[in-house]
Amino acid sequence: MGRYLTTRALEGLREYAYKPSGYTVLDAWHAPILNHITNHWLPTWLAPNLITLLGLSALVLSYAVAAVHQPDFSRFAPLWLYLSSAFAVFFYLHMDNLDGKQARRTKNSSPLGQLFDHGCDALAVHLILMNVACSLSFGNGWKLTASCLCVMVPWVLAHWEEYHTGIMVYGNGMIGVTEANYAVVFLHLVTWAMCPQRWLSHPFAWLAHSSLAQQLLPHPVAAFLATLKLNEAVVLSICSMAVMLAYQQVTRVFRLAGSKQLEHTTLPKREQGHKQLGRAHAAAHLVQLAVTFVLGAALMSLPPAGRNGARVAMGTFGVVFALQATRLIMAHMSKEPFQIAVWPLVAMAAQVANHFFQWLDVETLSYSVNAVVIAGYLHYVVCVINEICAFLNIPCLTIRKVAAE
Repeated sequence: MGRYLTTRALEGLREYAYKPSGYTVLDAWHAPILNHITNHWLPTWLAPNLITLLGLSALVLSYAVAAVHQPDFSRFAPLWLYLSSAFAVFFYLHMDNLDGKQARRTKNSSPLGQLFDHGCDALAVHLILMNVACSLSFGNGWKLTASCLCVMVPWVLAHWEEYHTGIMVYGNGMIGVTEANYAVVFLHLVTWAMCPQRWLSHPFAWLAHSSLAQQLLPHPVAAFLATLKLNEAVVLSICSMAVMLAYQQVTRVFRLAGSKQLEHTTLPKREQGHKQLGRAHAAAHLVQLAVTFVLGAALMSLPPAGRNGARVAMGTFGVVFALQATRLIMAHMSKEPFQIAVWPLVAMAAQVANHFFQWLDVETLSYSVNAVVIAGYLHYVVCVINEICAFLNIPCLTIRKVAAE
């Protein structure tokens, strides 16, 4: 296998320090419960990374079942499927919280565990979003594309912010990652309880016939709201929150980038390593990430190539997103310059261009690009894990005997 990490990067990884911030009230409520589960229910031989992998496996299984019943994200599925989707997210959320506690309990904390955790999170974002699209009956269109971008952009910006400030912000003290996951669980449960057809209803249709609404609202606004479906209202709400969150993330970085405050209070000199810091580099990183999202949006907006075309296109971008996010996480942890992988962008661009010029069979190319992207992602992940394990002399999915004794 190829080599992705230099000796300098591995040395930087050894000195990595995790600095979380923005935990919420719900996180505080969970802490004693999770501590009890870790100390009394989990066996000492259970490796932390294996806990993370078990949680991700639940999402993969849930995604696969949903893909069989809803290949185009629009067909109504058996109600038990929405219940299983809720359980998968609930299970993943708690496994994602237990892995770190198990690592500290068994004295197996390492940079690999943090990379494994956040790397799985990057892939989990895509899997969770696809099942949300199924529950909300999005179909293939602007709702599917917009919802993906509005969640993925702030998610990756959180890691971009961590790269430049050294702090991973999980929330604002009231609303954070835990609340977002519970909101997804609640959404699936609502779909299970009230049937997915309700998401296609028009909750504001009454505005078209209300004289009071006609007086208070401009006609175009009232007409728009009257035709708005419930699932569309959910997407617009998510988009508005995403814009506000992204604005806060970008503002925090550019307020500190290149300043004394960044060096002395947010990111000490010893944690800067060989990172590309400052406003110019922060902007350059944003441009790279923006190119990824623009090409992804173009790919997701193409007409489906075959019966499973929407799934294949979404899967391609989901894996590309996970790859670029993992590279960003790795760059931060190893204190190295950040550079997106270019080859997946070329693959996506070729698929988009082929839609217009018809050089190759559209469906064949779609599946081919998907296979290449998945293979490239797995190659990167496996190589990086093996390189870290060899350098730190630690196992990935087992407990070190000396720590378990």
